[in-house]
Amino acid sequence: VMEAARHFHKNIGAILIVGGEAFGLIGFDEKGRYRSYKTNTSCAAGTGSFLDQQARRLNLQSAEVLSKKAFSNQGSVPKIASRCAVFAKTDLVHAQQEGYTLEQICDGLCYGLAKNIVDTLSMDRDLNSPIIFTGGVSNNRAVVRHIQSIIGKEIIVDETGVYGAIGAALLMAGEQRTEDILPFRSVDDILRRHMVQKKYFHDPLNLTLSHYPEIHGIEQYEYVVRDIDISYPVEVDIYETLTSVTEYEVILGVDIGSTSTKAVLLNTDGRVLAGFYTSTAGRPVAAVQRVFSSIDDMIEKKKIALRIKGAATTGAGRKFAGKVMGADIIIDEITAHARAACEIDPDVDTIIEIGGQDSKFTTLKNGRVTFSIMNNVCAAGTGSFIEEQARKLGCPLKDYSSRTEGRRSPIVSDRCTVFMERDMNHYLSEGYTVDEVLASVLHAVRENYLTKVAVEGSIGNTIFFQGATAKNRALVAAFEQRLQKPIYVSKYCHLTGALGAALTLSDQGIGETGFRGIALHKKTIHVTSEICELCTNHCKITVADVEGEKAAYGFLCGREYDTKQYINKNLSGFDLLKERKKAFPSGTVPKYIKEITIGIPAALHLYEDLPFWKIFFDALSIKTITSETYGEALKEGKHIADAEFCSPVAALHGHVRYLADRSDYVFVPFYLEKKAEGKGARRQYSYYTQFSPSLISLSGDGK
Repeated sequence: VMEAARHFHKNIGAILIVGGEAFGLIGFDEKGRYRSYKTNTSCAAGTGSFLDQQARRLNLQSAEVLSKKAFSNQGSVPKIASRCAVFAKTDLVHAQQEGYTLEQICDGLCYGLAKNIVDTLSMDRDLNSPIIFTGGVSNNRAVVRHIQSIIGKEIIVDETGVYGAIGAALLMAGEQRTEDILPFRSVDDILRRHMVQKKYFHDPLNLTLSHYPEIHGIEQYEYVVRDIDISYPVEVDIYETLTSVTEYEVILGVDIGSTSTKAVLLNTDGRVLAGFYTSTAGRPVAAVQRVFSSIDDMIEKKKIALRIKGAATTGAGRKFAGKVMGADIIIDEITAHARAACEIDPDVDTIIEIGGQDSKFTTLKNGRVTFSIMNNVCAAGTGSFIEEQARKLGCPLKDYSSRTEGRRSPIVSDRCTVFMERDMNHYLSEGYTVDEVLASVLHAVRENYLTKVAVEGSIGNTIFFQGATAKNRALVAAFEQRLQKPIYVSKYCHLTGALGAALTLSDQGIGETGFRGIALHKKTIHVTSEICELCTNHCKITVADVEGEKAAYGFLCGREYDTKQYINKNLSGFDLLKERKKAFPSGTVPKYIKEITIGIPAALHLYEDLPFWKIFFDALSIKTITSETYGEALKEGKHIADAEFCSPVAALHGHVRYLADRSDYVFVPFYLEKKAEGKGARRQYSYYTQFSPSLISLSGDGK
């Protein structure tokens, strides 16, 4: 790339390369000499493939069409998550429902991509000019415009974007003698053709240890709302025989998830009468109304009477929907899923839960949750991840399991939907069947979950698999194959959140209910959107007006709509850092004899030991300063580290740079961990942190 750039341009300050799966920034000094190279991580956000996926989602022919529409936008742009190709889908739906035009949505995607590139590569810092932009994404004028606007510098886009190929040819031309070049007469003389023998990594997907139930009721049908402009059906499962002209007393449990909304009607003796499942589609209120409409329809079809004694909500939209429908209790998903699992089998000790856009891992003991963790940022290993791959390969989701059971498969990347697409295309080109590649996706989802979400060493022997993805029998087989343990799946697996909410309400006892009734589906509920500006999260809030009462959904901090200030999630009121400062008062300032100042970085292990080292140097009559109040350490550290470290080590670079300009010496001691005795002992410190003084010294910031 550098060879090609120097061929076409006399002066170069930096080269920005953004391709289909990677992007990077080559930096040069004032004399045009190579200085540094920074690139993206194993996440494909900010790459051309990210835009390709979004173009397909928006039913556009190509990323080029998306680029043209984005560049023609003259209005504002919606905020769309560019961190993950799967999470972006939810924001696209929100933006469409909020009335943004296709041009604005495309421009919002391009802005998000540009911002991701600038932040990852620290392009908002000092760069020598001119900046040359090459790679496929350089043809996207909207992205170019946004990068220029963010960094405030002009970018030169060379129409000759294939710098890598040109540079390779130029380097060969400079090294080869004419007589060494073979006389190729056609393409066939250049390309070497060979047959690829299939190599399978995974065994066939078959259930051998687990009993898999029939996941449907005694009656199953789809209900479609006819009188409103909604194209999402409700799947209705009736689990008990409903006798006409009978009144049933029930508890209603509703689970409002990021991608789907579920509900169950629980009889007073704990039996599930019916279950309801529909897409949330970014509109939780409309989804709840569809479910209520389907319940109303079932009452009419079965000629029964229904008295709802109480209602409970759970899921991502539990507070919002709970307020809209007048729920009696609102509980978190972990509690709900654990309660349902314990009802089905009191001995359950592990819950694998894979939803549409999130995954959770929960351990239990004696019916109580002992540990729980949830995925974040990356949606690889979720239901949407599987759905994306099925759509690409033309496989209806209902046929996925039957097409992959009994199939061997190769190994593919478990990192990201974009990188997985690369691997899948590679295997298809080598002759693997579509079904074999689909099977490899399930193994990748399992590996992603077990390595990035679950704590594999904590997995017990009574393992429940919950969430709608458990309806994929082949995926259950993938977990069984890897763990070599039975995996238990309930016929209510896709409804367990709603079931757990209803059971919890039943446990607590029901007095007078505040439930507004299923007739809520007949009412017009005005829903608007706004952006919360109380903190840097800039949460996108959905506000519903129900009979003069406002309810809001989307606050990351958990505040209520009427609370006009940021809410600290520390409900205990205990602040460890404040208490430690009280325990180590600064006291009187000693008289320093030595005429030097030592800087102590407030980073890594030193941060915990700051009081000790201050007292230590005070005893030596040496003045110290710290970087405790410096708030730009991480941002500065990423810029100067010249390598991709974890955030704590990158921040250390920033703290040291800050102190280097304000002290005579910077104190960065080695913290070495004593070798653990015995096999399998857990190490507490990473190699980076133990040898961080050497890393700082190599970066040129050590004194």
